[in-house]
Amino acid sequence: MSDRTSLTPLDWTVAGITALAEGGIDAVRVERLAKRLGTSKGSFYWHFANRPALLAAMLELWERESTADVIEHVAAITDPAERLRHVTREALEAKTRGVDVAHAVRSWAAQDPAVAVRFVRVEQARTAFLAHELAALGYDSPTALRLGKALYLALIGLYDARRYATELADDAALLDLLERVIAAVPVRSGWPP
Repeated sequence: MSDRTSLTPLDWTVAGITALAEGGIDAVRVERLAKRLGTSKGSFYWHFANRPALLAAMLELWERESTADVIEHVAAITDPAERLRHVTREALEAKTRGVDVAHAVRSWAAQDPAVAVRFVRVEQARTAFLAHELAALGYDSPTALRLGKALYLALIGLYDARRYATELADDAALLDLLERVIAAVPVRSGWPP
């Protein structure tokens, strides 16, 4: 089997994500990835027209696996509190193909306006999901949105603290915050329906 057929576009995409996590966007270079994969650059060009095509595939994989698939995975859970708990636990373990790439994608978005637009869309989808679930619990829409953003920002802070202050990066603290938000749902007349 030749290099061209033994490696898949997914192999190259995962190698790109790994390089991104290890060294930022400048580490995602075709020659470096080929060396990492033990193949030639020709194998890369069999699957991708150019580096931008690989970068687009990396973003697509990250977005799908870290957002769309997670939301889809909890759709069958009937209780919004349980959906929130499950999504939060998954977010604490968030990896794309086993690689913790959250900070690297954030840094990439800060450098590239096109990536930033996509990143903002992903973050809006995530906070909209949280707000929807909080509203399903009984919060009014504006409060649900604010609390959804607050929970998401707490998660981002936790991700960042993992890099430099491990004693501060306490997963249990985020889970406790979520439980307090769930427990504080206002009681409204006739609620729940």
